Amino acid sequence: MKLVLMSRVALRIIPTLVERIWGRPDLGLWVDAVPTAVGSFIGEAWLSDINCEIETGGTLGDHLARCHAGRTGPPLLVKLLFTSAPLSVQVHPTDAVAHASGTLASGKDEAWHILEATPDAQVWVGFQESVTASVLRAASADGTVLSLLHQHAVRVGETLLIPAGTVHAIGAGLVLLEVQDPIDVTYRLFDYGRPRPLQIDEALSVADLRRSRVVIGAATNAALQTLAVAPRFVLERLETADGFTLRPDSSREHILVPLADGATMDGRALARGAAVFVPAMSNPVRFAGAALAILHPGPGPSPCLAMG
Repeated sequence: MKLVLMSRVALRIIPTLVERIWGRPDLGLWVDAVPTAVGSFIGEAWLSDINCEIETGGTLGDHLARCHAGRTGPPLLVKLLFTSAPLSVQVHPTDAVAHASGTLASGKDEAWHILEATPDAQVWVGFQESVTASVLRAASADGTVLSLLHQHAVRVGETLLIPAGTVHAIGAGLVLLEVQDPIDVTYRLFDYGRPRPLQIDEALSVADLRRSRVVIGAATNAALQTLAVAPRFVLERLETADGFTLRPDSSREHILVPLADGATMDGRALARGAAVFVPAMSNPVRFAGAALAILHPGPGPSPCLAMG
């Protein structure tokens, strides 16, 4: 990759709010922005898309293109999700399908870190037992597909790693941080009768019909915790009273998201749910004051974190 302009500055990202039929008119304290139209139901706040504006002006995509020849976007897609109704039953493409397509760079693994959950909040992740494609097709048609899936009552602090090909659904009453490969491709199997298209054949072509392989991790009291490890991303959580310094070593870019009020970056306040993009060759950046999610391409835990 040809370097055009070295970026050594951490970038504060302005979330892009996206309306969804299952979203909310009120995002609570999670996003320091308001819907542009009265009555809007915001389901997603995109924190690392190429179209996200950055504090210094312009978009994240434009900035990356100026810094790196041929660069098309950040290494990960990071979102906050706000649900007042269930999402569709859906599945994302695998690496094998992506490579065969000739149009997708990879499949789409994702992880969910639960930030808020009502007492009855549920998710459905993979199958209780192995199924056949014909059984899945029939259940999608008659609306019984959720009965085939592993149902889980989510709790704040849990993290779920959802491998590509896993049939899944997110329920109502949740705020979660979602990190995924930057492949925004979804195939819907069932959508509760909403007027949106389904992609049954495409979904069946990528669905993992085996028993669920989803990994569910609980919160711990550790100052630094690795929450999820996928082939192309790692999600970590760090909370320390003394703060920490991120010292990039050119090995990876980082995206950081405060998970509570009170976070600071180099002494400047960061709202919860805000996002910071730290280039691989950035100057050191000091964070303190609240827990943060740390996202990067991996492999393994970041070697760039200096505690205290």
